[in-house]
Formats: sequence, structure tokens, C-alpha cells
Amino acid sequence: MMIQISSNGSRLYRPKTLDLLTARRPYRLTLSLYGATEESYDGMTRRRGSFRRFIRGLAAAHEAGLPMRVNIVVSNRNAHEIPQMKAIADRYGIPSFEYTNISPTIHGGGEVLPSQSREMLRKRKPYTGCNAGITHFHADPHGKASICKIGRDPQVDLIAEGAPGLRRLAAAADALTTRHGGCSGCTLQKTCGTCMPLANLYRQAQAPLEVFCQHGRR
Repeated sequence: MMIQISSNGSRLYRPKTLDLLTARRPYRLTLSLYGATEESYDGMTRRRGSFRRFIRGLAAAHEAGLPMRVNIVVSNRNAHEIPQMKAIADRYGIPSFEYTNISPTIHGGGEVLPSQSREMLRKRKPYTGCNAGITHFHADPHGKASICKIGRDPQVDLIAEGAPGLRRLAAAADALTTRHGGCSGCTLQKTCGTCMPLANLYRQAQAPLEVFCQHGRR
């Protein structure tokens, strides 16, 4: 099993955290970067000092030799800082990836969507299926496993059920990823780039149709 940890990196400088990750080394640490300056980064996270904690954690993890990737989360606050954010990753020899399309929260809340940089929106590739729940799964900090970080319901309690409970995720994936509702008879399915769990989150967030559906752009 290959374990990848997603983090904001704010606690990576703590000895207890570093000791755990070096003793039980993951396949990769994926760190989210929200800006190249304190103004843009702290403005996005709404946590004063979060940029300084990220840089401190990034440096500590790099010194410990942990494998990392930086996800550059592009917003209307930091779009002009993309080259500088890439430079931060390059400084440590870490690969980076740009996320230009912001999704609703995992609970369907739309509070992050106004932060989207509309000029940087990227057209998604057509969705042709997914191996979520079959070749990979997501687990939150409380040991609740789901098919992916978007489709989090239903969940498997890994602490109570252990690894055998993961067998139920394949059936959950079939139910969650199959087109339903207004999407089941859509004539644009073959060119749609939004999977069903993500479409459901956008709907719950009452997002504009143009953000996740081709019908909103016609």
C-alpha cells in the first residue's frame, strides 16, 4: 500500500511529527501552497502567521529528506504570484502542480468559491470513469475511509473494522460515480469533465452552473 499524506505543512517542523514521518516514511507528502507572500497566503487561510509556519515546515521536511510535492492553489488573491510560488518549490527541488479550479468544501459549502480566479479557470478533461474505491481510497485524520476526498459518504471506520472494511468501497464507488438526477440523460455526458460526487458538491454549494456544467456555458 502506497500512502500519500495531504497537508498544509504547518506542523511539519515539530520534532514529534518529523520523527513519525521519517520512521514510517510515506510515499509522498503533498503540501498545499496558497500564496507566495504573507499577505496573499494568510488572506486565503484567514490565519495570521500561516505562511511563516508553512515555510518553516517545508524547510524542515526537506532537510529530513521527506518526498514531497507542492500543490499551488490558485485564487483571485494569488494568481499574480504563480511564478513566485513555483520558485518556492523549485528552491527546494520539489515538483509542483497548479490547481486553478477551486472546488466547494467537502460538506458542500460554497464559502471558498468566491475566491476563484475566473481568468485562470481551466477546462477539465472529459470524465471517462475513475478507480476511486478500487485501486485507491481516502482516509481522514479520524480513520474514516471513503472512495476519494470528494465522495466521503458512505465511510468505513478503519479503527473499528480494519482493512477488511475497505472491501465495501467498490460498491460505494459504483453508486457514487454513476450519473443520476439531471445528469443521467444529459447529451453532453461524453464531453463532461465533472464527476458525479463533485457535481453534487457544486449543487449543494449553489454554485453557478457555468462553473461545473457545460449547459451553463452554452
